[in-house]
Amino acid sequence: MKVGSLHSKIFLSQKPVRAVFTFLSKQNQISCEYKRENMNKFYSIGVLCAVILCAGIGAAQAQSPNPATTVVDPAITPLSVMGVVTTFTTETQLVVVTTSAGNQVNVRLNAQTEYMRIPPGEKTRDKFIKIAATDFGVGDMVFARGRMSQDQKNLPAREFYVMSKGDIAQKRDREREEWRTRGISGTINALNAEAKEITLDARTAEGTKPMVIAATANTKFRRYAPNSIRFSDSSTGAFSDLKVGDQLRGLGTRNAEGTRFTPDEIVSGAFQTVGGSITEINVDTKELKITDVQSKQVVTVSVGKDTSMRRLTPEMLAALTPPKPGTTAVPAPARGSGDLQEMFDQLPALTLAELKVGDSILVSSSKGSEPARVTAIAVVGGVGPLLQGAQSGRSQAVALGAMSLGGP
Repeated sequence: MKVGSLHSKIFLSQKPVRAVFTFLSKQNQISCEYKRENMNKFYSIGVLCAVILCAGIGAAQAQSPNPATTVVDPAITPLSVMGVVTTFTTETQLVVVTTSAGNQVNVRLNAQTEYMRIPPGEKTRDKFIKIAATDFGVGDMVFARGRMSQDQKNLPAREFYVMSKGDIAQKRDREREEWRTRGISGTINALNAEAKEITLDARTAEGTKPMVIAATANTKFRRYAPNSIRFSDSSTGAFSDLKVGDQLRGLGTRNAEGTRFTPDEIVSGAFQTVGGSITEINVDTKELKITDVQSKQVVTVSVGKDTSMRRLTPEMLAALTPPKPGTTAVPAPARGSGDLQEMFDQLPALTLAELKVGDSILVSSSKGSEPARVTAIAVVGGVGPLLQGAQSGRSQAVALGAMSLGGP
């Protein structure tokens, strides 16, 4: 089905709320891809538009769109555009809105334009706040309604809805803090489909600990996309998607003993971690080869622009390395179990040009059909002592690779 016809059916549907969310789910898949450095801004685009449309902004009241118009960007419809403000000229009342796909639309404001700001988390129009024509700026996320020109370059706005970049940042901070304090992560060890229980080897600052996750009818399931550990790329899932060996992150409540967990939300994916010494580097093709320490096989690793590359610090290496007999282990940094993702994110950045033959690395990737070739989601350098040590050290290395799973 063409996007244009899908858009028309949504607004002429007798069940607009359901249709809106169907449409937005398709738009949001694309919104998360616009310039990775702007991903945080687009994280709430689907929410923003759902709020606007479900609050009674009915395009069915407008003229029927021209069926000859071809919509090539799902963020641009015959009746609207959504994106980020990249230019705003006060004198001419011209706003340049850049969509998630990188297309630009000139949104022209006028005396009849209605301006509203949507506070984070609000879902009803009576909670929207009226603003002036100057109460927004570059970087803010907007949804403008009007009549799109045939060339999809100009739109005179009747309605202009704003979610400021400051509000979005605050919302992101609150979500991150919640996952930090109420989150768990680890590897699925066993599944009980009848009881909807998951036995997790949970990663904590004190090491791996078993925990039973008891899903309820209200638990939301999400699944990481192939070759992506970004939470914003995940899609709706189900308990049946889970497999033993999957990596899992959960948001919810622990019992007092820390042995059971009731999840509000679960996101999971089929990932693997391989580690070994680099035997060959090709900077031009952005590929390298390693000898996997477990299988002793050569694995070709493809490094892309979205690969997260980090180097282990000496302090963390000392904390993760198993102690020699008769010595005392270096204590890990004093952090809560929900901070492991933050620990990974704060490791120093690493580039392909810094690596050399002989270096030991860990590589996280999706499980694919070719064990000898992987596309790296995350690469961690400086892990030689972990791979060369005892089994406990290699287990720490695998856990470290799994830390790269992304959260909100």
